[in-house]
Amino acid sequence: MTINMNGVEDVKLDRAIFTGASAMFKAFMNSEENELNREEMIQARVAQSSGIGSFNETDFIMFNGIEKLRPFADMLRNADDALEESIHGEPDFDLELHWKGGMMAQYHLWLGQKHQPSFLMDVTHPHLIYRVSRDMTNQLIQVLGVDV
Repeated sequence: MTINMNGVEDVKLDRAIFTGASAMFKAFMNSEENELNREEMIQARVAQSSGIGSFNETDFIMFNGIEKLRPFADMLRNADDALEESIHGEPDFDLELHWKGGMMAQYHLWLGQKHQPSFLMDVTHPHLIYRVSRDMTNQLIQVLGVDV
């Protein structure tokens, strides 16, 4: 055992440095996955929309697990505020998103065509409308298995 000038054992110091560096490296390499875990989204339910003002809570497809939930988390994370005039007609889908701790949110989704934006409306706050990017629309089309 050797003790450095500050009275700390070199082995313990080396181990602490290695542990800290390892944790930082792991967080950097898996930052997207860690970010999704911190969001704690646990489930997404998707159904054909019943229209604005109602919500289809019965005929839905459930998505669970990090990889299947990632597009929904990305959609929320990257959505931008939009003007009400941006959407027309009835929504295509009703989304119900669940997080740990019992938090839940419901949205109407107007799914755009490939390479076109989509729009999202918070069901409980219909004045909150968000634009979903073209790239995100393409991912949602793939995840939802929609032929557009």
